[in-house]
Amino acid sequence: MRISTSMMFERSQNAMQGRQSDLSKVGEQVANGKRIVSPSDDPRAASQSLIVKQDQAVQEQYKNSRVTATSTLSLQENTLNSVSDLLVSAKGLIVKAGNGTYTDSDRASVATELEGLYNQMLGLANTKDSSGQYMFAGSKGDVMPFNKGADGAVEAYAGDTQPLNIKVDASRDMNVNAAGSEAFSVPATKSGDAESTLFRVFETAIDSLRKPQTAENQNELRATLDQVNRQIDSGSDNVLKVRSSIGSKLNELDVLGDIGDTRSISNKVAISDLEDLDYAEAISRYTLGQIGLEASQKMFMQTQQTSLFSLIR
Repeated sequence: MRISTSMMFERSQNAMQGRQSDLSKVGEQVANGKRIVSPSDDPRAASQSLIVKQDQAVQEQYKNSRVTATSTLSLQENTLNSVSDLLVSAKGLIVKAGNGTYTDSDRASVATELEGLYNQMLGLANTKDSSGQYMFAGSKGDVMPFNKGADGAVEAYAGDTQPLNIKVDASRDMNVNAAGSEAFSVPATKSGDAESTLFRVFETAIDSLRKPQTAENQNELRATLDQVNRQIDSGSDNVLKVRSSIGSKLNELDVLGDIGDTRSISNKVAISDLEDLDYAEAISRYTLGQIGLEASQKMFMQTQQTSLFSLIR
């Protein structure tokens, strides 16, 4: 087969352009610090990298969900811790009010102190979270869970007990709802005291302490205070139980966070292995590419000069 001048010219030009393209690609890799600038550079690695990046995005979503869950549960735990402290103070007042030497005025003073704690507890039960939602209202975050009626007593719980699940990991949906009806309830006691609420217990104690004492109602007052004492203990145990459940969830979130961080690091390492550039190898290829391009350019110039007239000369 005869190789024409035009064919030699075309081949030389193609070789030079190929060298220029290769050199440009290496230069782009060096500039970006990435071995894969476009999927065509390494389709298999690009596909694997995409899968890992998708998993990384999902892990980031789980991480954000864990942050939200931790914030919500921590606020609940801190609030209920304050309720526990308040109940300790209330029990001390009830014990003090049972002193047989106390006058009606002394008991009324204790009732006033107890009412202050009662109002503090109501404020804690109606605490809002960082997004402005009532924390103990369940899924009815825009509804105040505990309201005072016209008679000054706290009405029935206005929230609900519907679970508020947050997906904190691939196989874990965590309920972050500490319903007020559960957190502020008083379970029935072994002594036969009926189930009640902390608000009702406080109201009973306050009303009893404000009644003038007579010979006829002395035993009634003592029995009421004894009952209130038992119910405060029952309510305290219940608050502690709710706090323990919240604490277990916070511990679980810590564990899931550690696992998630480890997986995130592994994903970053995998992406780096698939995509990041070996600068030493790339610079070596760039240098060889420059040499090859210069050789192609010289060959192209020589091809241009190859003709019958140059041979005659």
